[in-house]
Amino acid sequence: MKKKLIALTISATLSFASVADISSVTNALEADDVKIAEQAYAQLSVDEKESINGQILNGRILLKKEESEEAFDYFEELRGEHSENIDVNYYLGVSAVIMAQKASIFSKLGYAEDFLEAMEKTIALKPDHIDALNTLIGFHLAAPGIAGGDTDKALTYAKQLKEIDAVQGFEQLANVYWETEKADLAEQTLQQGLEQFPESAPLYFTRATAYMKAKAWGKARADLNFAIKYAQNDEEKSNALYQQGKASAESGEEIDLGINALTQAIPLADKDYKPWIEYRLAQLYIHSNNFDKAKNSISMIDLNDDDDLKSKVKKLKKKLKKLMS
Repeated sequence: MKKKLIALTISATLSFASVADISSVTNALEADDVKIAEQAYAQLSVDEKESINGQILNGRILLKKEESEEAFDYFEELRGEHSENIDVNYYLGVSAVIMAQKASIFSKLGYAEDFLEAMEKTIALKPDHIDALNTLIGFHLAAPGIAGGDTDKALTYAKQLKEIDAVQGFEQLANVYWETEKADLAEQTLQQGLEQFPESAPLYFTRATAYMKAKAWGKARADLNFAIKYAQNDEEKSNALYQQGKASAESGEEIDLGINALTQAIPLADKDYKPWIEYRLAQLYIHSNNFDKAKNSISMIDLNDDDDLKSKVKKLKKKLKKLMS
């Protein structure tokens, strides 16, 4: 909701101004509105477009348009002239990790190397670059050793992050401990975090998701209640509400609580999240034998290109058809 309001404000501003500026493009990108970003960029002066900030914005637009290969080539060439620029290195790393996810097995390792080189350079230039640290931690936890994944490095970066942003640091430290099968340390870390930040929605949310993986549904629901209560924005609140609904759908418990949570989440969620909310709602309506509402929820789901969701919805439709026959 907040991003939508920002986008509307930018759009209104552009309609009254003959020339946009760099900040107009930046704000549109932060609001995830690539159309307005392109409109604002087109209105920049030649000097603004040719400046390093203007060139970076052009590359960021390519990333928002999911033209990741073009973005990678663009930032790689840009780095040739601006090797010490923080943003050039960061966005080169972003485009490289996207390409590593998309590429064939033969190209993955090369893109992974490019990612590490660019992100490590970003951290060297700006040790408190939070987004780069989070991205590096995620990579080192997810990537196999042959591709450069290293849980020791993830731990180092998580500790570095904690010095800059304590809440995110506690979260990432816990993630590292879970990934390295140190569940007790993970829980101790989050407990320490909550003692310091007793109204931190992200910390409650992180612990709740761990409880859900362990099928400790009661503990998960309790933490999600706090995550909802202390949410600082629509995104945090809708995510926690969705997980509350998911917990009910997967456990088969507290069905009314789950339906209420998902109903609240729908107007807050972005377009990518809404189909999953409707899917979980359909599950809960089936649990409560309300087949008409389940059918209606399924009909509302916009599958787009989400193959995982398509598969789940297909199975749910079959289940519903069988129950209704």
